[in-house]
Amino acid sequence: MRIRTTFMTLAVCLAFCSSPAFAKTTVNIAVVVNPTFVHTQAANWFKEDVEKKLPGKYDIVVHHSGALGSETQVLQQIQLGTTQMSVCTTGPIEAFVPEIKALEMPFLFPSYQAADTVLDGPIGQDLAGRLDKQGFTVLHFLDNGFRNVTNSKKPIKTPTDLAGMKIRTMEAPTHLAIWRALGANPTPMAWPIFTALQQGVIDGQENPIAVIYAAKLNEAGQKYLTLSRHVYSALVFIGNKTFMDGLPEADRQVFLDAARDAALRGRAFIRDNEARQLAELQAAGMEIEEHPDMDAFRKATEPVLAGLDAESKKIVKQIQQAVK
Repeated sequence: MRIRTTFMTLAVCLAFCSSPAFAKTTVNIAVVVNPTFVHTQAANWFKEDVEKKLPGKYDIVVHHSGALGSETQVLQQIQLGTTQMSVCTTGPIEAFVPEIKALEMPFLFPSYQAADTVLDGPIGQDLAGRLDKQGFTVLHFLDNGFRNVTNSKKPIKTPTDLAGMKIRTMEAPTHLAIWRALGANPTPMAWPIFTALQQGVIDGQENPIAVIYAAKLNEAGQKYLTLSRHVYSALVFIGNKTFMDGLPEADRQVFLDAARDAALRGRAFIRDNEARQLAELQAAGMEIEEHPDMDAFRKATEPVLAGLDAESKKIVKQIQQAVK
């Protein structure tokens, strides 16, 4: 009798513990880069934090290396709710919230500290609100660093040196406009691009030092690096609004806190390692132009700012005031 009772108790317990009330909620985070990039690292830091603070409630799955598609595709999935989150660049967000391109204007941010002031303040909140209206939630901003140009052909000191050169850009109209203004032949292409560079399909690309280093683009024939620092590359820890709003309030706060901590840790990671990564690229054989003609680059890209719509120009002026 005792054995039967024990089995019955065990059966009831197993049935109860396997009921939907005890099922973990799966949260998919999609990033297009591999685990060495800050995007994926931030997603993993977030995962560790949430699963530690809310044990047994959430299964955070980080899909890296473009497993769920390009950034544009991932943003579409998040908007639809089939994917819950991503850490992504702001360029592709332009298709959903055109005003975000204000952050992508050339030579707008003089320093990392200036960018932090903007994104952590009212301007960042305003942009987050615009994303909110499109079905997204901004959990926090981080960054990839400032973008620089590399190529396999020759040293680049002035925009004239870029004439006709095939430069890969993100799939974003603003980035295409910047490189057309500089005289290059911009080629929009989803990440990764190692093979395209290696095979000579494109001559060069533009990305922050952290990306150039993590992707080992020097091994793809990118011999020349110019420290143009032409665009600050913001990243957004972004989520589906319906999913985030549907979380229990205490859980939602854990998610927001974990994303903030991961973002701040990501910022520190980029900035603390930049000089070392640059030195290692140089030691590996990359020729680095440390002092390009910045006045010429700024002048060449002025038409990009002039061609902005009124709303984006307003945001740019707000940024310029904030970083004075």
